[in-house]
Amino acid sequence: MTSQIHFRMNEKDKENLEIVMNKVGLTPAEVFRIFAKKSIEVSQPSPQLKAALKSHDFVEFDDSDKGLEWLND
Repeated sequence: MTSQIHFRMNEKDKENLEIVMNKVGLTPAEVFRIFAKKSIEVSQPSPQLKAALKSHDFVEFDDSDKGLEWLND
């Protein structure tokens, strides 16, 4: 069984999101489904995800601005 979620967002943001998602071959609905599933996965991590997080085989940032700066370098 499926259900619907409705929300509002700025029209310009919606248009920009659609442009970006079209470039990678996804619809906004697909993107939000992926986001929801990954949010659940992180909040209820599998044994594999727990092991990966414990491995510290990733870059960690104190805040999102530092993370975005790292991504854009």
